[in-house]
Amino acid sequence: WTHDTAIAIAGLTRSGHTDVAVSLVEGLLAAGSEFGYRLPELHSGDARGSVPGVVPYPAACPVQTWPAASSALILSSILGVQADVPAGTLQVRPMSPSPVGAVSVTGLRVAGHDLEIDLDATGAVRAVRTKAPLRIV
Repeated sequence: WTHDTAIAIAGLTRSGHTDVAVSLVEGLLAAGSEFGYRLPELHSGDARGSVPGVVPYPAACPVQTWPAASSALILSSILGVQADVPAGTLQVRPMSPSPVGAVSVTGLRVAGHDLEIDLDATGAVRAVRTKAPLRIV
């Protein structure tokens, strides 16, 4: 279940268990390549293990919004973004090492303002740009 795995990734990242979260992201990406990066609702197998690859669950919907929507939660976990608008803070603590290499994200919105984040290949923050009245911590 990609959706449930994304929730686990978010929780693991927030609780400081990024090594496990990185492993799960890498597993989803490996499985995603087996499905043309259109993960079904549910699959089994291990794209990186001794099993011959991943297999869709027979009754699973091949196109499902849950796995598609999971990408937003996974990306926010990779970026380590948490906005606390009432407290006036924006936290950016990306996964390290980065499971996806260098990332540059534009088009995000926080507190009604644009947000851009650049990470290098190790997951270190290169830049955070926003005009939101938030203190970056």
